[in-house]
Amino acid sequence: MLSVLSHVKKQFSSSARALRSTRTLTTAGILLAIQMVLSSYGTIEVTDSLKISLAHLALAPTAVFFGPVVAGMQGALSDILGFMLKPSGPYFPGFTISAMLLGVFYGIALYRTERRLWQIIAVRVAVMVIINIGLNTLFLTMLYGPSRLATLPVRAMKNLIQLPVDCFLLYTMCRVLHRVPDPLAAR
Repeated sequence: MLSVLSHVKKQFSSSARALRSTRTLTTAGILLAIQMVLSSYGTIEVTDSLKISLAHLALAPTAVFFGPVVAGMQGALSDILGFMLKPSGPYFPGFTISAMLLGVFYGIALYRTERRLWQIIAVRVAVMVIINIGLNTLFLTMLYGPSRLATLPVRAMKNLIQLPVDCFLLYTMCRVLHRVPDPLAAR
């Protein structure tokens, strides 16, 4: 357990140092723009509180190359910019926290590791349970009232159905990224 915490601490430290690089900021900015496009045009809105989105896939390259700090910042910025560009209800900072945590989770699971299938499944299950079903349902309840708890079974079912698709897409993305040279590597 101590070695895992030490590894995560090193990931955060290395990721924070990556923020000093212009190449990191430029690449993360481009990936943020791709994430914004995917959140606008790659989202199927089932109801006002139930959406299926591919925008999380744009966080994977940031998490793989730059780690949890940069990916967390990109996640938070994507939520804030997404609200400013295309608001779909009142702004609620809880969703910004959820978006940031998604980047952090991806960064911890994907940064400087082999990115095996079990890791992809584990991070997607953690995101599904903690963020999508847990926190986001809590935030919807805080924002719109206790009646939103009634959507919990539907939200859980949607996430369960979407889990294999998300795992497949994220695993495929990571396999492709494995062949891409590290943007921070010395040339």
